[in-house]
Amino acid sequence: MVRHPSTSPFKAMEEEAYHAFLEWPVWLVLREKELAAYLAAHRPQTNPRAASAAGAGEQSPEEK
Repeated sequence: MVRHPSTSPFKAMEEEAYHAFLEWPVWLVLREKELAAYLAAHRPQTNPRAASAAGAGEQSPEEK
């Protein structure tokens, strides 16, 4: 006897949930990379310590 695929909405929902569960770690990795790229593009590139250290050796003509 030939088995016909179930047309139950719950069966379809279970299959979608199963695939979403399997894809979740992959989605998180992709989202993390996207977020890191966004933050790198919108973060100021100056480091306060590096800026103060670079400016410490230089004196303006008025300070001399």
